[in-house]
Amino acid sequence: MKRLSRTALAVVTATGLGLGALTVPAYAQENTVELNILGITDFHGHLAQNDRDQEAGIAGIACYAEAERAENPLTSFVTVGDNIGGSPFVSSILKDTPTLSALNAIGVDASALGNHEFDRGYSDLTGRVSVDGTGEAQFPYLGANVVGGVPAPAGSEIMDLDGVKVGYVGAVTEETATLVSPAGIPGITFTDDIASLNAEAARIAGDVDVVIALVHSGASANDAFSNDIDVVFAGHTHQNRVETGPAREGKQPLVVIQGWEYGKAVSDVEITFDRAAGEITNIEARNVLADEILAACDSVPGNAVVAAVQNIVTAAVDASAEAGNEVVTTIENSFYRGANEEGGYGGNRGVESSLNNLLAEAGLWGMNELTALSADIGVMNAGGVRADLAAGPVTFADAYAVQPFGNTYGVVDITGAQFKEALEQQWKQPTGERPRLALGLSNNVQYSYDETRPAGDRVTHITVNGEPIDLSATYRVAGASFLLSGGDGFTALAAGSDMLDSGMVDIDLFNRYLAAHPGAEIRNNHSSVGISLEGGAVAEDGSLIAGEDLTINLSSLSYTGGEAKPTTVTVTLGDQEADADVDNTLLPQYDNTGTATVTLTVPAGATEISLATDAGTTFTLPVTVAGELVDDQPSTGSSTLELVGIAGIIAAVAGIAGFIFNAVMGGALPATLAQIQALAGQFM
Repeated sequence: MKRLSRTALAVVTATGLGLGALTVPAYAQENTVELNILGITDFHGHLAQNDRDQEAGIAGIACYAEAERAENPLTSFVTVGDNIGGSPFVSSILKDTPTLSALNAIGVDASALGNHEFDRGYSDLTGRVSVDGTGEAQFPYLGANVVGGVPAPAGSEIMDLDGVKVGYVGAVTEETATLVSPAGIPGITFTDDIASLNAEAARIAGDVDVVIALVHSGASANDAFSNDIDVVFAGHTHQNRVETGPAREGKQPLVVIQGWEYGKAVSDVEITFDRAAGEITNIEARNVLADEILAACDSVPGNAVVAAVQNIVTAAVDASAEAGNEVVTTIENSFYRGANEEGGYGGNRGVESSLNNLLAEAGLWGMNELTALSADIGVMNAGGVRADLAAGPVTFADAYAVQPFGNTYGVVDITGAQFKEALEQQWKQPTGERPRLALGLSNNVQYSYDETRPAGDRVTHITVNGEPIDLSATYRVAGASFLLSGGDGFTALAAGSDMLDSGMVDIDLFNRYLAAHPGAEIRNNHSSVGISLEGGAVAEDGSLIAGEDLTINLSSLSYTGGEAKPTTVTVTLGDQEADADVDNTLLPQYDNTGTATVTLTVPAGATEISLATDAGTTFTLPVTVAGELVDDQPSTGSSTLELVGIAGIIAAVAGIAGFIFNAVMGGALPATLAQIQALAGQFM
C-alpha cells in the first residue's frame, strides 16, 4: 500500500505526456509472496471526479491502480457489483457503456453481480453487458447464487499471481428479486448468498491457495462464512468499513472490507502468502479515500491506462452534454431524499421524504393528465430516488439523476385492503440491511401508524381525498413498472388486477410535470404520522376509558432534509387540548423523525384525536370512548352526584322507610304518603 503525495488529476489529460517506461522488479519464486488486491463497490457510474462529494472519479481510481501495480506487479483489481445502474446522467443516458469501457481499461479481474446489473433485465445483462467477458463488460461477472438464468453466470474465477492460485467466488444479495423489476428476471431465483459462496469455495478449494469472496451484500465478519474463505469484499449497503473476525484454528482471522460507494474509496488488501507452508501468514486491509487516491496520479504521469480512462470520461461527457444541458424548468423549492444524518441525503430510505412524495404526485398527475389511464393514488419507492432536486434551473441531466432507471409508468387496480397491505409492507425484516422502505404518496393520501403493534397490523387509519379508505372498494394506483410489479417487496401491488402500462418513461413524465408545475410546493402536510396511545385510558380492546389519563406519542412529524421543520404540535381530544415541542433529532432507518408526547384526560363523548403542527401537518384519528366521565365538574343529566347528595339520599330512604312503618302501624298511611312525596321532591 504505497503512500503517495497529493497531486491534481488535471495533470492526466487526453493528450497526456509520452508514456514513460515503468520499472518492474523481477520477483523470483521466493517463499514469501505479497499479493495486493484492490477493489471498489457500488460505483454506479460515477465517472467524474467530484470534490464536493469526495468522489475520486474513475480516472483517479485508474491512477491508484496503476501506481500500486508499479510497486507490486502481483496486484489484482476487482469490483463488488452495482458498477452500473442507478447512475448519474453522463453514464446512464449512454446505458452505462462508458463505465464498462473505463473498467475494461483499468483491467478488472472479476466482479460480483450487483442487483443493479439486473435493472435492464437478464437478457440485457447476459447479452449487451455479458457475464462471461464477451460483451461490453470484458471481465467475468460472478453469481454463484443466481439460479435459472440462461446463460448462467459463473460462480468463481481463478487467476495465477506468480504461481499463487487465487480463487474469486461471487454472489449477489439474495434480496435481488425484490429489488429489480420481476418482469426482467422471469424464472430466475436468488438463493442464500453466503451459503452459495461457501459451497463454491468448497468446490474450488483443492485448486487454489487463496479464496476471496466478492459478495454484493452487507456481509459482516460474524456471518457464517466457511474457513475456506480468507477475505470478503462486501457491498450493497454503501458503507465504509473494515472488520476482522475472531481467531480461526489454522487460519488467519476472516477480514471483511467494504469500500463505501461512488468511487469514494478503494479497498486495498495485502495478503502475505508462504509458499513453503502453503498458507497465508498475514492480512492487512484498509480503505483508501479520495485524497490519497488522487495523490497517486503524481506517480504515474502520462500513464497510458490513466490517459485511456480519462479519454473515455471526456467522450462520455461530450456525448451526453447536448441533451443534458437542456433546461426543463425552473423550480422555486428544493426537494430532498431521506437522511440518517445531517446532509446525508439518500441514506435513509425508510423515512418519508419531500422528493419521494413529489415523484408520487407526478406519477398520479401524469396518468391523469397525459394518458387515458386515470388513477386515484400515486406511489413511488424510495430506492428509485437517486439524487436531490435543488431550487433553480432544472436541466434534463438534473431530472434524470433523480430517477435514472428508465422505468415506464402504468396503473394497477387494487382494493383498499390491498393498499393497506402495501403500506404494511414498508416494514421489512427488522434485522435486515434496510428495515423499512418508505412509499412516496400523492398529496391526496394520508395514513397513521403505530409501531408498537405487530408487523402487518401497524397502519391504523388511511384517508384518500380526505375520506376514510373503503377496504372493499377498488382504487387505481399509478406508479413505475418496477414498483407495480412488486419491486422492493411490495407484493400487494402486484396482486392487483388490470395492470396497464402507459409506455411513458419516468424521466419524460417527470420533466413534463416539472414544466407544468414550476411552482411545485413541498408537501408540508405529511402523508404518514406515527400515533401510539398508552396509559390507563387504553382498554384491552383499544377503546379509550373516559376519565383516565391518555399519553399520546407522536412521530414522523418532520422531514429529514433541508425542508422547514415544525417546532410545536397541538393535540385535541374532545374538549381537551395540549401543546408540545417537536424534537427534530434525526432518527435513522425508520420514519420516526419529529417526535412529541402529550398527556390528556379522556373526556366522555370524544370521537377523534386531532393534531396540527406549525409546519402544516394535520391529521385526525377516529377513537371510541367507553364509559362516562365521573369527576367533580358540573355535568348534564344525573350521572354525576355529589357526595352530599348521596348521603342525603341514604338518609331520605331511611326516613321514608320509617314513615311507612309508622303509618302502617298507626293507620295514617294517606297523610304519610303526602309527606314522602314532599321529601322526594328535594332530590328531583
